[in-house]
Amino acid sequence: MMRQDDTGLIKQGLKDKIEDLCRRLLPDGVRRGRFWVANNPVTMDAPKSPEFKVALDRDHGAWIDWRSGEKGDVFGLVEYCMRCDFKEAIAWSRDFLGMRQMSREQLHDMQRRTVTAKKESDDKAEEVRLKRLQKAERMFMAGMLDGAGSAAEAYARAYFAARKIPLERIPNRDLATFRFSAETEFWPRAKWDNSGGRHIKAQAGPGFPCIHSAMRAPTGQLVAVHLTFLSPLGPKKLPVSKDENAKLMFGEAKGAVIRISHGPEGEPPETAVRPHPVIIGEGIETTTSVAIEAPEARAWAAGSLSNMANAPLWLPCISSAIVLKDHFKSKTTEKQFDQVLEHLARHGKPVGVIESIAGNDFNDLAQEEE
Repeated sequence: MMRQDDTGLIKQGLKDKIEDLCRRLLPDGVRRGRFWVANNPVTMDAPKSPEFKVALDRDHGAWIDWRSGEKGDVFGLVEYCMRCDFKEAIAWSRDFLGMRQMSREQLHDMQRRTVTAKKESDDKAEEVRLKRLQKAERMFMAGMLDGAGSAAEAYARAYFAARKIPLERIPNRDLATFRFSAETEFWPRAKWDNSGGRHIKAQAGPGFPCIHSAMRAPTGQLVAVHLTFLSPLGPKKLPVSKDENAKLMFGEAKGAVIRISHGPEGEPPETAVRPHPVIIGEGIETTTSVAIEAPEARAWAAGSLSNMANAPLWLPCISSAIVLKDHFKSKTTEKQFDQVLEHLARHGKPVGVIESIAGNDFNDLAQEEE
């Protein structure tokens, strides 16, 4: 039986059966678009919204828990869910794939298919990635320009004002960051048809007012869009159930940031020539709350706690970083924040922390002070 060099074979086999694998390891999860979505089987974070997501296409089996920050590949998924080491994960995977019962000929045939499948998968992944970037840009551009005076902009401005962070108070605000829509699809409520072995959207989700925020790479290229859905009944976030989130991201968000303001130079990173501090926060509202009071620094929102670690502190226009710490309520999130600081410190620039002393974050503090 093939054993010594079958790691790649096993990995491809798991990818080929990724949805069956998810059903085995995460039986309480469901398919949503291109992801299997479940609660974390290790931290047991139910009844909170499920934030454990496994890719069912492109990089099959790549997973991340957006709440804890844990992530990995398809082997890591087996290790994490089964609470075992790599050697045990390999043995478990062989049994899952039925490899122990395969003949030598069947194994060699499987290996030949694996080589072909990997080449096709890599080509397809790059094609899909480029289409994903294009779609993210289209989603952003679907909103009305900041400053156009649209009704959607007026509604969004009312939301920011209600949060005590009116846009006009942000020093050197990036006017290319926000766009505004009167009706953007809230796709978690779309209806899907899984019959016939295909996953087809049968009915689009409902549309709601929305703030479209550009997530840009260090070069300035838009690589993802962050969506904040608003209630149609007043200037507040869209009310959602415990397994939904009123904020969604689409595109290649890793390493990208939402540029709230450009600091005293007033220039984006790609044209800036003088180094200044940067404020880094998780959400738009909490980062904006501090940016208003700190015109001497740039201000970036990362969109998620885990992505804060990927902020491009290596840029010449950054002299130091001030990291915003929300009021965390779990040891897991505290640990993840420590990992963020450790990662950012590797750039060799001063990294400081300021922590909210009221509510859940700095925006709650701003509202209380108001």
